Amino acid sequence: MALGPCRRRVLISVVRSHEWNGAFSVRATAADLIPQVGWWVARLPNLCHGFKFSKIPMASSSSINGILFENRPSTNSAKLFLDMRRISFRGLVVAVFLLWLGHSSPAASVTDTPSVRQGTPLARPFPESREVLRPKKQDSDFLGKALPRTGLLVALVRWGLTSLGVFDISSRQVIPMASGKETGPLMVSLAPNLLAYAVREGPNPARNTVEIIDWRHGKSLVLQPASDYALLGFALDPGGKRLSYAAMNLRASRSTNVIWHIGLADLERGETHLIVNSNSHKAAEGGIPVPFAWSSQSKRIYLQGWLPFRGMVRQSIWSMSPDGTNLTKIIAGPDSVGVPRLSPDGLRLGYLSAELDKLPPDYLPAPGPPPGNVLSVIDLVGESKATWARAGEGAFGAFGWSAAGEDLLVSAQAWSKGQFRDVEVRRIGKATSLSVTKIHQAQSLVEVTDIMECRDRTLFWVEKDLTATKLYASRERNSQVVFDFPDGAIQLLGCVNP
Repeated sequence: MALGPCRRRVLISVVRSHEWNGAFSVRATAADLIPQVGWWVARLPNLCHGFKFSKIPMASSSSINGILFENRPSTNSAKLFLDMRRISFRGLVVAVFLLWLGHSSPAASVTDTPSVRQGTPLARPFPESREVLRPKKQDSDFLGKALPRTGLLVALVRWGLTSLGVFDISSRQVIPMASGKETGPLMVSLAPNLLAYAVREGPNPARNTVEIIDWRHGKSLVLQPASDYALLGFALDPGGKRLSYAAMNLRASRSTNVIWHIGLADLERGETHLIVNSNSHKAAEGGIPVPFAWSSQSKRIYLQGWLPFRGMVRQSIWSMSPDGTNLTKIIAGPDSVGVPRLSPDGLRLGYLSAELDKLPPDYLPAPGPPPGNVLSVIDLVGESKATWARAGEGAFGAFGWSAAGEDLLVSAQAWSKGQFRDVEVRRIGKATSLSVTKIHQAQSLVEVTDIMECRDRTLFWVEKDLTATKLYASRERNSQVVFDFPDGAIQLLGCVNP
């Protein structure tokens, strides 16, 4: 049987459409081709530029099943219908031939691959590549700028662009360090004089990078993802010499087999190496372990499970040694909500969880994680867990640790008019709970988005409404607005201490 060039191209396209990442099995594909090859070949007249088919003798060398291509519109629909039936029969013959070829090939005797739910690698594994750490030339506008010795590291977000800077409390001005960055939801990690944050490079997540700024000396490094990988999260070590990160292979991953790895970047040597991957540790049921904190006391990295094919839902908490060993789940999946917070001294980890049966009767679940109404703390040295507070029918919003790491500063929320509203900021200890300040709700909804306390016991929090975002400061119960940012958002990153 002779196939014209157009039919050959279409048939090759059908076969190639069943290739998965370059790993093609004739045996597996032939069975899938049976119901499709006949369909495609039957429609070759329309695919091949709408040429008309005419009946010619079978001996003609320029025909398939006695059909001749002529470059003029077809007018005989009945004749074309009969010709298409014959082509469908030929397509079925081709499919049967491919099936026979598959059963006679060496692959026919190979047992089907077991379920990838158990973490089985792909039939043809992808080469494991590493991220690249390279120096970046810092913007000359920010080199040598005199930064205040005390203040707040802040991110100002407006119209999709993020500016990083230090808020000078005395002058109430922001001294910029980097501006005009597209970051999306900001992810940051801090170490002495270092700030690491994720930068978007367009809609493709595989092009996103992590920039590490030495903001005291005006130097920068950029962590670039490996080919086809997207960086998910990261954490600086307390000494600022290493960066732990997690990345996912976007091209090779499937809902039943996610390809990921955890790497370690040496910021002094400019090198990276992989310490854990999806083949060495089967963590599919808990998602991808993504670093978010690094404790100076326990000397361990803490990670949160991400479910990439469930909207990147974050659940479960893990711990791991810096060399990649002893990757252990310490909190089960549904028992945590949002991002946990590491205390400044590295001794405790605070997190929220949800007791759904305690929420208001008229609460209707919305997309995303439920509101957290239980505040719990893990002792990272003794690895014990304790509940510090329950909100009952209320909930907890933004929270952060006190400067000494002994208390948690939490935005308490009450259920009102069909939604949770921030009503006050509370200081919660293991056996204490004190009101710090009230949140005055105006006509528009006021939301507390961030809370932080510095060493001098000055408490900062951010209130956002429909028109503006305001930064408040409170010391000895005297509260005032210290910075107003219209049409934007303020995120508190850390305290600048002498």
